Amino acid sequence: MIVPHTFQHPLFFTTNFVAVPPLQPFPLMMKHVPFYYDMTQEEKPWQQKEQAIPAIFSLWEEEKKELIPLFAARQPKQAKDAMVRGLSYFLCALCWLNGRAVNNVNGWEKEVESLLLRPLNVVDRLSFIFARPALHHSFVQLDELFIELTKLFYKQLAKQKRD
Repeated sequence: MIVPHTFQHPLFFTTNFVAVPPLQPFPLMMKHVPFYYDMTQEEKPWQQKEQAIPAIFSLWEEEKKELIPLFAARQPKQAKDAMVRGLSYFLCALCWLNGRAVNNVNGWEKEVESLLLRPLNVVDRLSFIFARPALHHSFVQLDELFIELTKLFYKQLAKQKRD
């Protein structure tokens, strides 16, 4: 699959082409190809966020279980790939919560700033994680962002059901 220019961020893709594994059920393709659903738009999970976003939260919990022992053993290099996947999950969940696909990973700052629903100081916090994804502090920060995003999601869901 050819990676669109707007997704060719060096943290996620080293070339403009990525091998796509055999199709797997949602959301498992995200584990193999970051932003898969946003790039292909075969499925549009941001239109079914009540089901899609909790699935992303589950993916993060899986990555988190892998990351905790790596950081405990002071093996940040081995943690980098899982952190990058976690970062891609977070960007997807954040955009999908706002009812839209991720459109520009290269210009993620502007994209995130334009979102109505987002955690406090998210751009500054993500900038730190983008710059140093293999640090333990980045892991802690990403986990905190997921916690805040989870609260935002369920608050929004409750608001929609009430209205």
